Amino acid sequence: MRIFTTAATVVVLSLSATTLAACGASDSHASAPSSGYCQELKSDKTYFLSLDSDRPDLTQIDQVFERIHALAAAAPSQVAGDWMTLDTAVTTIEGALSDAGLKPDDLADLGKGEIPEGVDLDKLPALGTKLTALSGTEVNEAADRIAKDAKDSCGFDLHST
Repeated sequence: MRIFTTAATVVVLSLSATTLAACGASDSHASAPSSGYCQELKSDKTYFLSLDSDRPDLTQIDQVFERIHALAAAAPSQVAGDWMTLDTAVTTIEGALSDAGLKPDDLADLGKGEIPEGVDLDKLPALGTKLTALSGTEVNEAADRIAKDAKDSCGFDLHST
């Protein structure tokens, strides 16, 4: 059973690194505090902060993924590449989960040590390997640049509640 705990831990660590600054957006060019991008960024912040803790709430992970995908498509030019880096990481996570027979909402059960029905036990070690690769420098630096831009352009800190 250790492999399931390890896989869940790797998923949580990877997602935490990926979403330190992740939020939603709707205005692809402006990031003044009153812009749609800034407003959405601020309102969606709580979803991402729920993952950045000792006990992340994985029950909303599918919504987090949706927001990252939407933001990557609509991010302002100064952070569009950084959001694309996060979006690529999320897409890789989704693919790795699918390969192992998991859906994003299965992560909460996996985190509790419960093995969801249909999981390919032989593919869980590969899932851990793929997810570990995503917690590297490129993803962390992209998240840091997005957080800095939010503070500079939108006037709030993505890391605080």
